Amino acid sequence: MAEEPLAAISEVVTGLRADYPDVSVSKLRFLESQGLITPQRTSKGYRKYSRTDVAKLRWILSQQRENFLPLRVIRERMADVEWSTQAEQEDQRLPDVDVSDRVRRLTPRNAGPDAAGAAMTLPQLANASGLSLAAARELTRYGLLVPRPTAEIDFYDAQALEVARIARQMLDHGLEPRHLRLFKASVDRELDLATPEVQRLLQGGGADAQLRARQLLATLAALAASLREALVARTLQNFS
Repeated sequence: MAEEPLAAISEVVTGLRADYPDVSVSKLRFLESQGLITPQRTSKGYRKYSRTDVAKLRWILSQQRENFLPLRVIRERMADVEWSTQAEQEDQRLPDVDVSDRVRRLTPRNAGPDAAGAAMTLPQLANASGLSLAAARELTRYGLLVPRPTAEIDFYDAQALEVARIARQMLDHGLEPRHLRLFKASVDRELDLATPEVQRLLQGGGADAQLRARQLLATLAALAASLREALVARTLQNFS
């Protein structure tokens, strides 16, 4: 019998992101730390995920997104699922290769309430921002609203509330949640451009390496916002 193909963590994230845009390497590691998933390890310590592991991840992410179930309940319900059948439905065959994790998020994501005290479920976030729950779910699916995973349930912080309020105003002007994916894609491309320099700073080490990397990203983000504003102003001149 041929060995089942195994996938590196970055490959699994890439494969899941089409259906779960907010999934990340840190999210998978968190689910592992909570005992919901146990990938194999290579001799060098790399995580390797089987089709059953990926099936479990899809099921867990669906329960969180669609039913808002806390991890405690999800863990209990997992015992009743026939995972061999679920694994057979996994149609992606991923190669057994080691892929190093990319630098994706430099700002630490602490569990629970943030410094401003904001810790909302998705329905609470929708209510606070004026969004419909359906729109909030779409924005989460498209990766604009990203929850902070905790031991019990996914919470949304003050940053997510700010995004939700801005998104609601844009929707009031006739846009739809799917249109806002363009802004998320634009930010992702900007971060990709900064990745080589960020990696250089982090590889250089030092106690303040992460701080300098975050400052670099903040500076580039501010410059990008200024550039967009200038380009929009130039375009508006054409209508005068």
